[in-house]
Formats: sequence, structure tokens, C-alpha cells
Amino acid sequence: MSMPHAFTARQAVNETIRLNVPNSPTTGRQIIDAAFQSYSIEFSYMADYAGNNSYPNEFSKRMIQNLQDISGAYPIIRAGGSTQNRAIWVQNQTEAIIETIAPGADQPSALTIGPAWLQSFHQFPNGTQYIYGLSFQDGSAGLDQVLQEAVPAFQSLGDSLYAYEIGNEVDGFPGGRRSANWTVQDYATQWKQYAATVDEKLRPLSDGQEFEPLFQGGAFEAPRHLNNLSYFTVQTAEESGIASTGKVKTMADHDYMGSNCADNTVPAELGANLLNHFRMTSLMYYHDFLSNYSVAQGIPYVIGETNSISCQGEAGISDVFGAALWSIDYILYVATLKVSRMYFHQGTPYRYSAWQPIKINDTDAQPKALYYGNLFTSTALAGGNKQVDILVNGTSFTAYAIYDAANATDGSTVDASQLDSIVLVNLNMFNSTQPASERPYITVTLPDAASDAEVRRLTAPGVEVKDGISWAGRNLTQDGFIVGQEIVERVANGQVSIGAGEALLISV
Repeated sequence: MSMPHAFTARQAVNETIRLNVPNSPTTGRQIIDAAFQSYSIEFSYMADYAGNNSYPNEFSKRMIQNLQDISGAYPIIRAGGSTQNRAIWVQNQTEAIIETIAPGADQPSALTIGPAWLQSFHQFPNGTQYIYGLSFQDGSAGLDQVLQEAVPAFQSLGDSLYAYEIGNEVDGFPGGRRSANWTVQDYATQWKQYAATVDEKLRPLSDGQEFEPLFQGGAFEAPRHLNNLSYFTVQTAEESGIASTGKVKTMADHDYMGSNCADNTVPAELGANLLNHFRMTSLMYYHDFLSNYSVAQGIPYVIGETNSISCQGEAGISDVFGAALWSIDYILYVATLKVSRMYFHQGTPYRYSAWQPIKINDTDAQPKALYYGNLFTSTALAGGNKQVDILVNGTSFTAYAIYDAANATDGSTVDASQLDSIVLVNLNMFNSTQPASERPYITVTLPDAASDAEVRRLTAPGVEVKDGISWAGRNLTQDGFIVGQEIVERVANGQVSIGAGEALLISV
């Protein structure tokens, strides 16, 4: 269904912007694939999300299949997080997982897994690849535990194993899982030992096929110190010898826009922490530096775990429509850097999850607001081979140009890239409690190339709502199907209007 641009029916314009869009992207922009936005699932909740051979989780399969149907690629699934550090492999355990979890806790404090655990890695659609999080316990017993996990995972997952990750946020180990004076050099030395041992054990099992680098290194907490050799960063880890091993497929750092952890003294806010482009870009400064450094060493850099507010999110911030808008701005901005992939973290009861996989606390499995942002970016980056440039870099309003680089040979070959779409994100606050007639709009004048373009609108009654969200007039059913007649607007007189708390995808 196509409908004319209904600008005249909207509230009076509060601001007008003329958009200048270059014909080609900035020289050196990376080319990203269609799985740029992927997922990290808390290790202990992999069985909830995927199910098993007897009871596959059809809802989660649908949520992943939706993205493949749109983008042409399945998101890569990282099974990791805090609970990968706690997991103990028990070969003769018949249950997939046995866990100790306190009432009301977000995750188990202890868990053991057995061979049946690996069934979960066969339930998502064929073609899905996985990063498997190994524990990183100390000493010979720790190394033996890693081998007990790695070998059966390798044999079970086969070609669907994308990489292993040894330990999660190991920069938090000193004084806990390691001695207080454990350094990044100690980490690198031990990591190299574990990776080499796993590599040696697995090569005879590869049936003579080419054995590619199989490890994602790092997995550090949010980087906030650069050029400090005593600090855990991708740079210091690579300088400590990881880069020269030939075993590293990617290097990872993590990040969040705020904290809901017990020791946090600054409460997060939807406007200040998420609907604030400057807040996000100030944190991405570190990833800009580190991704450039790692890529210069020949190792792709990823944000291997991320989402809105750390410690599983915060109600009213992480689980509302504003988080979907933030995710679009975040993903597209990071795509302009040298970060080759992002993994949005989730867990069964987590507030920032893109979907809840099973029924908990009398609440059925369901899509969450964030997933609408994932549908938007999957559409914008569909087919991969995309380059992204930022056009407007305001605190509350941003615009991006997305170029099709299918004919480009590398990021510097800009003359082969063609403008594919334009994305507008209006991060200004608008709540559903305000009269709809008072919603402020921005009119954007587009270049001639977009004078007759199609427009798809992501909107909701307010940034604080969990329901009533629509993506081009369509929405999600409880069981994850995208339903409704698609509403495609048209650019009128070279202009579009975008309300506070909306995002537009303009397909050129």
C-alpha cells in the first residue's frame, strides 16, 4: 500500500533543515555486512532462548528468521556473559543445565552444564553461527575445564561455530578470579596458553579442512583509558602478544550507555542516557580509537556485548520505545567507525532484551520495544555491502546516508558506491501523555536524488511506551509475526516531516 505524504495533516513545523547528501561516502569508510547488528545471549539463558531437540523455541526462531527475511543474513549469536565464567562442564550430567539462582535475581550465581546443553545450538534456523563463551578458570584445572567445554562444542557445532571466547570481562578478574596484581600481560600470557592448547586439541578433529583463526579475544568492559599500558584494553592486549599469535579472528570490547548496578550513584534517565546523541558519541570515542588500532594490526574489532543500561537494563528506560530509537542512532553511528559488528546482549528476565523467550512471572513470551529498532536497521542495511556516513550530528536530531558498496573493492573506492537510503532519527522527547496535536515536527528538505523516494516511518504514541509501536504501519504479534498492511509514504515537494520521537527510512 502506498499513501501520499500527509504533511499537511500534522502539527505546525517547529524547525526546518536542508539536508546536504554527498554522492559518495567519505574516503575510507568501512563496508559492513548484513549481520552488522547481531546478538549476545547470556550464557545461562541459551536454553531458554533456543530450546532443545524435544522443545525448540519456535518463537525465538521466528524473531531471528524475521531479520534474515529482511536483511538476507542471520545475526551471529554470541552465547556469553557473566555466567560463562561460572559454568562448569560435567560430562556425565544428564540435564542440560543445573543452576543456583536466588529469588528475584537476574542470573544464576552458579551453574553446571552437560552434553545435552549443546542441543540448544542446533535450534535456531540453519545458517546461524555462534560464538561460544568458554570459562577462564585458573591453573591446570581451569585449562582442563576449557578443553572439556571446547572439544564437544567443536564436534557438535561444526561449521556453525564462528569463534570461541575465552572468559568474559576479564579486566574484572584481579582481586577475584585472579590475584590482585594480575595484569594485562598476565592475561595475554595465559590466554595464549589456553588458545594454543585448544587449537592443538581441535586441529586433528577438523578432518583436514583449512583451520581458520577461531578465537575472539578481549571481551573487556567498556574502555575508558587509552595509552595506559597498565589498563586492560584491546590495544594493550594486542601489544602484549595476542595479535601475533595468528589465532585471533576478532577482538572485542563491551559498552553500555549507563548503569543500573548496585554500586552506581548516578541514576540513568531515558533522555540523558539514551535520547542523547552526544552522550553516545562521547563513549564511542574510545571505540573509534581502539578499532582503528586493531584494524591496523590486521584484526577486526567488534563491540562484543552492548545494550542500553548495564546490569540487565532498567525498567522504563531499556524496555520502552525510546530504546528502539536510541539503537538506530547507535548502530548507524558505530557503522561509520571501524567497528565491524555489534552484539546486543539479552537474557530471559533482562529489561533490555529484544524479546522475552519464554513465559516468566505469568508474562508470556513476547517481542520487546527494542526489536522494532532491530527491524528498522535490518531494513536499512539489508543485503550488506553498505557504507554509512553521518550527515547531521546534533544532540537530539541525527541523519545518516547509507551507500550501496556492492561494486566497491574496499572502503576507499567511493566512486563505485551509490546512495541507497537516508535515515533520520528525531531523539527529542515526546510522551504519550501529551496531546498528539502538540507533537512537534521537523521538516527536512532532501536532495534531488531523493525527490520521489519511498518513506517508512517508525513511530509510537510516545518514547516512554512499550506498546502501540508501528514500523511502516505494521506491528508484531505476540508470537513474533510481522502483520498489517505496510504503509509507504512518498517524499512530497522534496520534503519529509518527522515528529519528536520518530525515525524515518527514506529509500532512494
